[in-house]
Parts: sequence; structure tokens; C-alpha cells
Amino acid sequence: MSTQPAARHDAHSVGAGSDAVTAERLAALADGLYAAWAEPAVSRRDELLADCCIPAVTYANPLGEAAGIIEFADLIGEFLAPYPGHRPVRTSGVDVHHRRARWEWGLRNGIGQIVLMGLDVVTFTERPRLETISTFFGPPPRPVYSFGAAPA
Repeated sequence: MSTQPAARHDAHSVGAGSDAVTAERLAALADGLYAAWAEPAVSRRDELLADCCIPAVTYANPLGEAAGIIEFADLIGEFLAPYPGHRPVRTSGVDVHHRRARWEWGLRNGIGQIVLMGLDVVTFTERPRLETISTFFGPPPRPVYSFGAAPA
């Protein structure tokens, strides 16, 4: 058994209009975004968001939306207020093409269990910095089949 510390090595999917360096930068932006989600101090949360997002960032999830860093920081505080000690983490590599990217995330409780999973779909600037963020909770709905029913 190795006594070496574990290291994380993410596999990224890079499509047309992008490259591996951009995928790595987006992974770092995603991690910075989740650091902002875990930050209880509003002023520090604003700073963390400013490091990874453009000032006019737009954000939407199934429960709310925000425009701009200050509104986004406030939405984060409202969302996490009932969940002290919870922290979102990126749980996948980054899939990137044409200034668009996606990755999976999980919301961990205070003992490290993932209590909610989801997907973020983003657009980003050339620099790159996050421009739009669309968050989805849970897996996509599965198709439902019924047999013997007339087509609609």
C-alpha cells in the first residue's frame, strides 16, 4: 500500500473551438465558484465571484436567478442559509467547446456526504471568466413509456 498522498487528476473533454488549457482554467473557475458558494462572509463571497465571473454574470437555478455579482452573492446566501456547513464541490471533469462548458457538482453536508447532485452549464469569455451559469438539480428526467396508448 502506498503512503503517498492522493492527488486528483481530472479528465476533461475538449471539443472544437477549445483546448486543454482552457478546460483546466475552467476547472479552476468552477472550483473558485464553489469556494464562493461555501463562503459565509458576503464581502469575501463578492471577491471570490469577481475572480471567476464577469461583473454582469447571470445565474439561474430552478429556485431563482440573479444578474450581476452582488445579486448572485445574495442569492447564494439565501440558498445556503438553511444548510449551514454544506459545501458544493465539482464531481466531474469539464466538458468544453465553443465557449461553452458543463460539469457535475455535488452538495456535501458537514460530514462529507453528497446530499444533492446537479449539473452546471456555462458560457465564458475569452479570458476566460464565467458569463452565464445555468444550474440544474439532480439527474435529467427519464422518459416514460406507455404501451397501447394512442399517440398524442
